[in-house]
Amino acid sequence: MLNIKAILAAGVSGASSDEQKPVANAGNLGVFGTMALLAVVQAGAEPGFRCLRAFTGYGSRFAPHRALRHRLLSGLMEAGVLVPAASRRRMDDFVADGTWGEESLEDSDWIIQWDDRSRSNLPQQLTEILDSFESTARTREVLLETWQALGTAECLAFAEYALATHNLNPAVARSAAPSLQPLLAQLSIGHGCAMMWYATKHLASWFLRQGGSAPGAAERELTKSIAGSVNRTLIGQYPVRAFGRHSAVPLSTFANVFIWTSGLGENYWNLPVSETALNQARPIGSVARVLP
Repeated sequence: MLNIKAILAAGVSGASSDEQKPVANAGNLGVFGTMALLAVVQAGAEPGFRCLRAFTGYGSRFAPHRALRHRLLSGLMEAGVLVPAASRRRMDDFVADGTWGEESLEDSDWIIQWDDRSRSNLPQQLTEILDSFESTARTREVLLETWQALGTAECLAFAEYALATHNLNPAVARSAAPSLQPLLAQLSIGHGCAMMWYATKHLASWFLRQGGSAPGAAERELTKSIAGSVNRTLIGQYPVRAFGRHSAVPLSTFANVFIWTSGLGENYWNLPVSETALNQARPIGSVARVLP
């Protein structure tokens, strides 16, 4: 499982210990931190790259799923790159607000901590690093875990859409998360989305037959249906055809940055999450992507 804070902490370990000093060197962020920051900038930064507006209502532009967006913003805040823009008084009001429990990090405005001397070309700095870093076993591991996290987020976001379409509780989709890691290791993100759809259809018909259920029954039925689809596909008995990207889960800036950085291209969606695919796109020891 992707440990965002650990990856970012390793990336900034060589930076100054003074937390108030703006980050001056994009190379201190490491590959993952650079991808995350570039995605944030592309998703909602204002001209001048000083502020980042809240993603309320269009968070999918940044990353596919709310949980992944929260983890990315939390990791960048931990690294000292993003700082909440709210004043102390505004934060007091926020805590006292009766609806605060429905908010998250993506509903906040942020200040980008960066050296003013190089702030104007921040996207170019980040892009140059991602285009020219040397591929090593460590960077391959980071890219592999990022691909896994993105694939899980893509499938969960589509599952929530499918459940809502069938008038079911989108929160049920969270129960499928543990099933997705082994699924994506053998099948593609497109297959995962297809299985989310067919599992949701099965769950909807199951509800019509049952007329109600005990707590947790819907989650168990969903995961059981997914497991059945995976087994039938892997043994070739009534295999599930992969879905293309649905308009309900548009391509996010984080996924787009990852696809460009890894060099996977269409293989991001169409192949299982694997070191083999990453090695072909960006071999260890290389400093350039091998486009498919």
